[in-house]
Amino acid sequence: MKIAVTNLKGGTGKTTTAIYLATALARDGRTLLIDADPQGSSQSWAAIAETFPFPVISLAVPTIHRDLPELAQGYDHVVIDTPPGHEAIVRSALMAVDKAVVPIPPALLDVDRLQPTLDLIMELAPLNDLDVHVILTKVRPRTRTARQTRSLLEEMGFPVLATEIPLREAYVTSFGDALTDALAYSAALDEMKEAV
Repeated sequence: MKIAVTNLKGGTGKTTTAIYLATALARDGRTLLIDADPQGSSQSWAAIAETFPFPVISLAVPTIHRDLPELAQGYDHVVIDTPPGHEAIVRSALMAVDKAVVPIPPALLDVDRLQPTLDLIMELAPLNDLDVHVILTKVRPRTRTARQTRSLLEEMGFPVLATEIPLREAYVTSFGDALTDALAYSAALDEMKEAV
């Protein structure tokens, strides 16, 4: 499985999502995480951890789709953590994968800023028709905002996963940890597999 975790807006939980999804995938086979963000947050996370369940490499270039076939040799799964705002890098990452995971917090501003990401995915559809999954992150359970965001996204026709990533201390404080549990991301991954 090859996944790009993408949202052209920053602060949506892309790095956390990429790390946790890679952790879940590493249980199923050899997994590679590519940090395509010039800020290098995934790379920093892995560097701080004493041990990590998968390798993390930096590849913040607009040629990921050309470089990935060679880099991915010997891996069962690849997760790409994409940057905010760098459309050329994001475009290349989306050309290299079969799934796009779009994390979004339940806030109207984030929903408003989602359209450029989805426009880019739709623009690439003739070249690479991706399996797209929107995932709600940083969710306070049973809140009106979460319900309204989900409802609005579904009305707009976006494929929103039933699994939500709660706003929990476990996610907020896990930066630099070598994860052993993918928490709610395991359920999100199972849901993505079932959607195939």
